[in-house]
Amino acid sequence: MPAAGPERSRLPWRVPAALAASQVVHWGSLYYAFSVLAPAMAAELGASRGAVVGAFSAGLLAQGAAALVAGRLIDRLGARRVMAIGSLAAGLGLAAASRVATLGQLYAAWMAIGAVMAFTLYEAAFAAVAASFGRAQARRGIAAVTLAGGFASSLSWPLVALAVDGIGWRSTLLALAAANMACAALHWLFLPGRPARDGAGHQPAVGDRSLGEILREPRFWWLCGSMLLMASVSASMAVHLVPALASKDIGAAAALAVAALMGPMQVAGRLLEGAVARRAPLRFLGLAVMAVLALALAGLAAAAGLAAAAVAVGAYGAANGVLTIVRGAAPAELFGTRAYASAVGVLAAANAVAAALGPVAVAWAWHASGGYTLPLLALAALACLGLAAFTAAMRPPRLAAGERMGIRAGA
Repeated sequence: MPAAGPERSRLPWRVPAALAASQVVHWGSLYYAFSVLAPAMAAELGASRGAVVGAFSAGLLAQGAAALVAGRLIDRLGARRVMAIGSLAAGLGLAAASRVATLGQLYAAWMAIGAVMAFTLYEAAFAAVAASFGRAQARRGIAAVTLAGGFASSLSWPLVALAVDGIGWRSTLLALAAANMACAALHWLFLPGRPARDGAGHQPAVGDRSLGEILREPRFWWLCGSMLLMASVSASMAVHLVPALASKDIGAAAALAVAALMGPMQVAGRLLEGAVARRAPLRFLGLAVMAVLALALAGLAAAAGLAAAAVAVGAYGAANGVLTIVRGAAPAELFGTRAYASAVGVLAAANAVAAALGPVAVAWAWHASGGYTLPLLALAALACLGLAAFTAAMRPPRLAAGERMGIRAGA
């Protein structure tokens, strides 16, 4: 216990502090702003809302493709250079989007922005934290970054809406471009400048894996399957939550108000995680939040009134907020930080495909069943499968016979 204070003071908290600020900007402008910008863009470009939203889905697929490259570059060059250049590129992409005159140009611009998201959003930020904090402390730094990131939607949606009303969507994109470029300075000044095996100042951790070793571990592929399923659930809910609530006949205004609980409850969940972090192993935390997600989705499917829907959405939001921490911390805890960014890049690529396909599958299920009850129950079932895969991923690997004999001899 006496050593806890000095250990805490030695941790480079400047890294998650800088990333907390930049993640609010990047998520708010590259991800959340699109839904507010889309109506104005559709009206001026003479395209349907669905066609414009398709540019965002194309961007998510581009993000998945770029994630593999981003991870390898961060492991080789360090987060400082990669994320600083990524912020500058994000600004250029948003500036290019402000100049589009056709739907095809919008798709091209947003696919470029999507590729840049792989170099600027959580996966890249988590790699910077893992390199700075080391395997044992990465979860604490990741939790700090995600706590701030939870405010991105709450800040972005009203601010972008005001800007679009006041200066138009093109000038709004230019303002967002400038904010992204400013983040490059934060990354250059405060992020680790070169890769480290287990964080600067940390001793190499026992069991730290190379990428080749990680890819040969069944636990990694169980984790990949779990995160892929949960990414499909999260993306589907992000797209379909409001119409699913509206189908409950609680009124459009009430449906929006209940949906707005998501952001604050994600932050509340992350605060709760911080309070129990030292007493709750990551394995238990992951199993608990996935179980809550499954129950919340089933509860939302069965909810018949405003109060029941609000409870289900609140539980879902809190659990989903903690799941982001689990997603970032699990690879570091299982495999170390030597090839963390590359491993997370593989996970991110799979997650991006699931995130792009999940909402489409839910829309098809809604059309086929005539309502949201069956799709929500299907998402609850996917969460249960994700829980089962996570259980397999977090199970300690079996030791070879020689290793078991060595442990017994040492004991």
